[in-house]
Amino acid sequence: MKTLVKSLKELKGAGRWDIDFHLPAEGIKSFPKDMRKRVDHVADVVKDKRDPGKRPEEVFQYIDIAAVDVVTGTISNPQDLEGSEAPSRARKVVRAFDILVSTCRPTRGAIAVVGSNLHDQIASTAFSIIRAHEGVNPYYLQYALRLPSTLEQFSKWSTGSSYPAILDGDVAKTIIPVPEPEVQEEIAAKVMASFRDREKIIKTANARWAATLAEITSKLSGQVIEPYNEGVEDHTEVVSLKEIRKRLNELPPLTIDSSIGSEAEMDDLLDAL
Repeated sequence: MKTLVKSLKELKGAGRWDIDFHLPAEGIKSFPKDMRKRVDHVADVVKDKRDPGKRPEEVFQYIDIAAVDVVTGTISNPQDLEGSEAPSRARKVVRAFDILVSTCRPTRGAIAVVGSNLHDQIASTAFSIIRAHEGVNPYYLQYALRLPSTLEQFSKWSTGSSYPAILDGDVAKTIIPVPEPEVQEEIAAKVMASFRDREKIIKTANARWAATLAEITSKLSGQVIEPYNEGVEDHTEVVSLKEIRKRLNELPPLTIDSSIGSEAEMDDLLDAL
């Protein structure tokens, strides 16, 4: 049985009475103590916003939670929408190499790096937008945010039963392992190289599958059937910090709607409660 002694003042201050919330996370303890850092020590939780509804005929790309592949941590299906079609949650402006962290059912690991092709586009308010500090590799940061030790903490902070959720402030206070920059670079390069290898293998397997079906259909019909090849878009991104800085310098500034800045202030207030 789990036991923990807390004062009434501590319980009231936290606003939570469940024991799992107050017990220390276990997974993060497997990493060296000097490597453990809060997310907000190595990144900012940004709240840049824009209301695409104010530009009703302008097309934008909308990233909602369904667009994030929880297996690979990639953005696979953003929607092309006109401003007039924008849902009320379409507000958060993203910059290339930001990290999106789903705050709804956060233990699923819907956490992705924004590619250059989605720079200055719009994400759902159901994401926390994390922007790595100078000297912190965003691809390493994504890797660290998807670790089981991180998802364990997200589970602790979650509220609600049907759709458990966390706040930006919960993401900010989560502890992750952060090694030296050169180690981050090595890990980021290794993870992304493995991802590209995975994509090549899947593409090859899909092509073989399509060819087999086409061959069978050709025999049955007596006609030559060409295999369908859907093709795979290559949005391969740079990985090293030097290349990322160069790419960011080449991109235009973000389009931010200052008139809804008060909404960001309200988010800060809610996070503090």
